[in-house]
Amino acid sequence: MTDPDPFRDLADAVPAILWTTEADGRCNFLSRGWSLTTGQTEAQAMAHGWFDAVHPDDLPEARVRFARAHQDRRPFSMEYRLRRVDGQYRWTLDAGNPRFGADGTFLGFAGSVVDIDDRYRSEAKYRALFDSIDEGFCIFRMLFDDAQRPVDYRFLEVNPTFSRQTGLVDPVGRTARELLPDLEPHWFEIYGRVALTGEAHRFVEQSAVMGRWFEVYAFRIGAPADHQVALLFSDITRRRRQEQALRDADRRKDEFLATLAHELRNPLAPIRTSLYVLKLDQGAGTTTRMLDILMRQVDQLTHLVDDLMEVSRITRGRIELRPVEIPLSAVLRNAAESVQPALDQLGQTLRIDADVDAVMLRADPVRLGQVFVNLLNNASRYGGVGSTIDLEARQDAEHAVVVVRDRGVGIAQEHLHTIFDLFTQVDTDQRSSGGLGIGLALVRSLVTMHGGDVCALSEGLGQGAAFQVRLPVSGDVAPSDAIPAEPSPDRAFAGLRVLVADDNRDAAESLGEWLGAFGADAIVVHDGRAALRMAQMRMPHVALLDLGMPELSGLELARRLRDIPSLSRMCLIAITGWGQARDRLDTEAAGFDHHMTKPPDIPVLRAMLAEVRARVLADRASGVEA
Repeated sequence: MTDPDPFRDLADAVPAILWTTEADGRCNFLSRGWSLTTGQTEAQAMAHGWFDAVHPDDLPEARVRFARAHQDRRPFSMEYRLRRVDGQYRWTLDAGNPRFGADGTFLGFAGSVVDIDDRYRSEAKYRALFDSIDEGFCIFRMLFDDAQRPVDYRFLEVNPTFSRQTGLVDPVGRTARELLPDLEPHWFEIYGRVALTGEAHRFVEQSAVMGRWFEVYAFRIGAPADHQVALLFSDITRRRRQEQALRDADRRKDEFLATLAHELRNPLAPIRTSLYVLKLDQGAGTTTRMLDILMRQVDQLTHLVDDLMEVSRITRGRIELRPVEIPLSAVLRNAAESVQPALDQLGQTLRIDADVDAVMLRADPVRLGQVFVNLLNNASRYGGVGSTIDLEARQDAEHAVVVVRDRGVGIAQEHLHTIFDLFTQVDTDQRSSGGLGIGLALVRSLVTMHGGDVCALSEGLGQGAAFQVRLPVSGDVAPSDAIPAEPSPDRAFAGLRVLVADDNRDAAESLGEWLGAFGADAIVVHDGRAALRMAQMRMPHVALLDLGMPELSGLELARRLRDIPSLSRMCLIAITGWGQARDRLDTEAAGFDHHMTKPPDIPVLRAMLAEVRARVLADRASGVEA
């Protein structure tokens, strides 16, 4: 085919490669740009050589596009890489039209090839950046009604992070209301304002429908008439929940501190008053009553401090159980006996229905006792004056089930699952009844550590409440005499020399008086150096040492005492306000035999001293100097 020179000159001057083909696909015309671009001659290209210049990976798709355009009798456009004369490939845009004769006979194609490599690579960089953004990004067109009120928006483009941030799948081409029919109106109002005014807007907003919080930057793109808005946003739901949790924790902390101050003042008031009454010396009967009051209030203070220490150890994972085989009936009986004085004060009745004499648990009796004492105290606190509290226990397959039930203020349904959270007191009207909001948190932690579970049950406010504990049972059989009787304390420490060293004079003197009341020879001093001198002079069997004494600390004193051969068999007991795990490691390393926190548990201390006295008496009987 011979082309007219004017047409050839025009085709060669166009900044594109012009081409035509026969019906069988062979080129019958190529402008000079083809040879300049690919290095092929016109003859090579017309002999199907143009296929050799197309990148092998793109050639199959190119053939398909040509065939489809012929079949559909429609124009086509496609992008493919074309090899240049230097051997490098560049991206090109090939657009063509099928040609037909007057009778409808297919005559071939005519089209053009344009170099788009620079644009393509720029778009590729944009797409790589677009896809790599770890924030959600989208472009949409705002839709308005006739009154220019925003009614919806249609998604035009989104990045891969969009779906992860929103949970919406395949949004392109669909509108917001199609995806979320109940989406809140404020989203449309904000984006509509951005589309109309062109003023960018940065904000934080919640979508209850989506169950998420978003931090959003919205800005208009394109021509104003296009009403297109782009969003850059992040799902901040987790952060908002954490912030809310911190606010709640801060609020609970403030409430806890206020309650702690209240609870500490409660026992201090009768303690102070009772002491003033004792100073008046009103007679033996008054003294006995005042001493009873003092004992109860000191027990209450001790209970508060113990709970604080326990929850601190549990939250730090520093509490260890000492499980033994123990009958459930013994644990429940001891718990009931512990709370009976508090019940008597309020005129309450404890009704026990517990047919579990044969049920054995592998549990720490002290920690499990705390569970049921706390639950019974809680029932007493909220049960009301003169009310009845039920303690029920039964075996259910491989579990023991214990229920503590009161008929008091009850629990609202929305608080049943938060009642066990630390420092939570949902019934603020009952604050005067006491409690720090940590007892139930301790219960849940200790029950969980025993492999069980606990839940709260209530029909609502004013309907009372029940707490159900489930614990795995042991296969062993309960012994017939599980709890031995406690020996009489009269002159229990006779012949025992005990050194007491504490710079708190009241603490030291009162402990010395208690020891003397049971027959011990108590040696009381108030600093470490005096304790060291008296230990060498009097050779005590036991030393009860405070740690924070001036001049010579309890730890250093213990180390020096352990270096004295003649005192090697002396029992060292630390009695201190420090009770963390590291404090116990320090006393152990210094040579102490036992570590007790203030105020000391008197029954436990009495058992320790009784053990030392038994050893001393055995030594004397065998002729060993004591």
